Amino acid sequence: MANYKPLSNVSFVSKLDERAVAIRLHSYLSSNDLLPSCQSAYCKHYSTEMEMLRVWSDILMVADQRQVTLLALLDMSSAFDCIDHDLLLQRLQIDFGLSIGMYPLILV
Repeated sequence: MANYKPLSNVSFVSKLDERAVAIRLHSYLSSNDLLPSCQSAYCKHYSTEMEMLRVWSDILMVADQRQVTLLALLDMSSAFDCIDHDLLLQRLQIDFGLSIGMYPLILV
């Protein structure tokens, strides 16, 4: 129950703003080649099924070579709840060229 979050009651305009920022951010990250090559989340035509098939393929290739396979799974669903937001904003500015200004997100 500690991690329970109710449904969002964000206004329609806020949802439109969030969508516009998400589209612009993804475009910026893609055009500047800032997304990791193995990024599976938030990419068009790339689902969790595709990622599972890739992992399964890797496991089978290693098994064919008679090597040991170890799969470690981490639950990161509550990771954002304990992050230092000042540090996050600093990293976004330094590593990705993003800055928070008068508007929610300004791509420099």
